[in-house]
Amino acid sequence: MEPDINKQHCRKILIRSLVGCLVFGLSNVVSNKFLLPSAPFIALRPQIAMPMFMGIVYGPWTGFITGFAGNMLGDALSGYGIAKFWNWHIANGLMGTIPALIRYAGIIKIRSVRDFGVVELVVVLASAAGVGFAVLTDAIWIHQMRFPESLHSWIMPAFITDAVNGFILVPVLLLIWRRMVITIETRTMLMITSLLVLAVLSTSIMITWSVWDDLVSRESMVRSFYFAGFVSIFVLVMGMVASIFLARRVTGPVVQITQAAASVEKGSYDLSNLDNVLKRSDELGQLARVLKEMAIEVHSREQELKKQVQELRIEIDTVRQAEDVAEIVETDYFQQLRKKVKDFRKRQED
Repeated sequence: MEPDINKQHCRKILIRSLVGCLVFGLSNVVSNKFLLPSAPFIALRPQIAMPMFMGIVYGPWTGFITGFAGNMLGDALSGYGIAKFWNWHIANGLMGTIPALIRYAGIIKIRSVRDFGVVELVVVLASAAGVGFAVLTDAIWIHQMRFPESLHSWIMPAFITDAVNGFILVPVLLLIWRRMVITIETRTMLMITSLLVLAVLSTSIMITWSVWDDLVSRESMVRSFYFAGFVSIFVLVMGMVASIFLARRVTGPVVQITQAAASVEKGSYDLSNLDNVLKRSDELGQLARVLKEMAIEVHSREQELKKQVQELRIEIDTVRQAEDVAEIVETDYFQQLRKKVKDFRKRQED
């Protein structure tokens, strides 16, 4: 039985990886026609979210195969060859594998501020790790990059596009695939992330646009463009970290009040979740105090009602017992038995 289960599991991984590989690879063929400024091989790749998404949803092997084989397929169909950029194939595989590690932290579905923040930060980390691996292997074995020129022609474009695309699109895919549960926490984080991305990107574009005419060469223009992109990612990450703490300050008390209300509904009356909220002086603190008073009053009434029901049950049982005894006493059999007892006692006295 166990070998059959393992075979089924491997078959599912293979099928999912094949689908992801085809989607990712064919998307790479299209995007490879739109290269970034001053980047001879780096394209604007929104599809990089695919291996990250596949890894999060289906596991590290599916994420790795999608990224590795999909990038290989895309390069082969684009005319770059299968093995020319082998280190970048592995880098794309790593970008699918690293986000999947959140599964081992117990995050299967995105339900809370913590889950959402972990996904976003791991996506950026995966982009950095993938590009870092490609750069390191190139420096040791391949020697195609030339430093510092490659910083603006390979490294920065690859990292910026992968990180920004993953940051924006992975939550969208998880939401579409129903791997993100719509709660007050996730809804808040989606709104904050959307506003954060919009603010950062628009600011970066405006800054770059405002200084574009003042730059003296194309190289300085490109350098300014990618520097603005790098700053955007830094601001996105810092903004996400700050948003996690701020969002938890807002949504945390709401979740705690909800949990306390659920315990009242179940009849357990566990109000320990309200301890921190009760100290607040705002509307949430007032709501927590009202809920606690209501819960105490409801619990007291419920206990009193249970006591009355118990007393009524005892009284009913007593009355029923008396009625049963009366019925027994009034039966002909009991009357005959009683007469026999009297006759027996009379004979004993004689």
